Amino acid sequence: MLNPAPAAVRGAQAPPILISTIAPFSGGVPTMTAFIARTLREAGCEPILAHYQPYSVSPAMSVPLVRLIGGRVGFQEGVTLDGCTTHAIGAWLPELEVTHYLATRRWRSLIDRAQAGIVVSGNALGALPFYQTGRNFLAWLASGWNADRQHRVREFSRARTLFDRAIVKPAAQRIERAVLNRGSILSLSHYTRRTLDAIAGRPVVHDVLPMPIDAEFFSPQPEARVSGRIGFSGRFDDPRKNIGLLFESLALLRRQGHEVSALLIGGERNAAIAAQLTACGVDGDVEFRPYGGRDAVRAHLRTLDVFVVPSHQEGLCIAALEAMACGIPVVSTRCSGPEEFVIDGETGRLVGFDAAEMADAIVAILRDRARRERLAAAGRDLVLRQYSPKRAKDIFWAEFNRTFPELARQTV
Repeated sequence: MLNPAPAAVRGAQAPPILISTIAPFSGGVPTMTAFIARTLREAGCEPILAHYQPYSVSPAMSVPLVRLIGGRVGFQEGVTLDGCTTHAIGAWLPELEVTHYLATRRWRSLIDRAQAGIVVSGNALGALPFYQTGRNFLAWLASGWNADRQHRVREFSRARTLFDRAIVKPAAQRIERAVLNRGSILSLSHYTRRTLDAIAGRPVVHDVLPMPIDAEFFSPQPEARVSGRIGFSGRFDDPRKNIGLLFESLALLRRQGHEVSALLIGGERNAAIAAQLTACGVDGDVEFRPYGGRDAVRAHLRTLDVFVVPSHQEGLCIAALEAMACGIPVVSTRCSGPEEFVIDGETGRLVGFDAAEMADAIVAILRDRARRERLAAAGRDLVLRQYSPKRAKDIFWAEFNRTFPELARQTV
């Protein structure tokens, strides 16, 4: 079998590879980015990360409309993801969203220094700096632009909604279509492939690159399991995650007399979540843990009896695959990505967006330990077969070589 790898392994100076991504907080995209950075470093390349720094995190780095005259876009250099040099970059008019990845002077400087450009992001707009500078790029994408934000948009004010429909959405969709028709595109799932091809108006996704799961690291530890504990891992404050459905299901189970609790991994409760907990009457039944890195996530996942995906939409849901590798059955809504590995009745349960239906699926697994173990074993077996690191690396290097032939080689 061919094992594609860049020319850097022949002893040449490590080529710098610029990765355009999102801020490296918790979630699926940072996990994807970490995999690409490790894969590049293993082959002798130097991964350099760059991302838009959210205005909500660092308002001084961007220039909104009220500071447009005399304003200046800032940036900050640091180190993330096990030693990768990382550039956090502000934006002009961040309220427009489509400007977050404009090819400003800082972006152009980084692109000029790099020998190749890779995009790892939730949607295609992260490729805008490469598109605007006419550079080849390889993009690994989790979803379409609209799917990535449609539930967050519902919380906009009326004025912002009108502005979004008239200005932001048309501009973003034009840019997204143009970018997808320019780059070498890999999708995170078959669902994402269908979505991106439809947006582009033709088949543009060259292959599906599923997020690999380290099943040696994410492995079962039955003695750590807490009976009756359900949970979720991810950015649960994102409206797309629909975490209220999990709370409603938990409340139903508690009212039915089941000894069930929940653990949320990835952040703290905010005001909105606190209000949902109070409304459902489960304030004292839900624990929160910060992301804390891979070791902490694995330790928390191993304590779960059932992993629950209540989301409206998921490009894949990497955390659910990590849970399956740990021998945790998954109950998921029919939210696209998870439907590729949560096979109803075989590796987990698929349900609608109904708290009673979700609660019934959860309690059916908790009550029947033989069923739980059967689902757990089948789920882990699926992860081992379809989401191996070797398979993912073969797909990545094949596309890298095709996109950047001047950096590529193949050896037997």
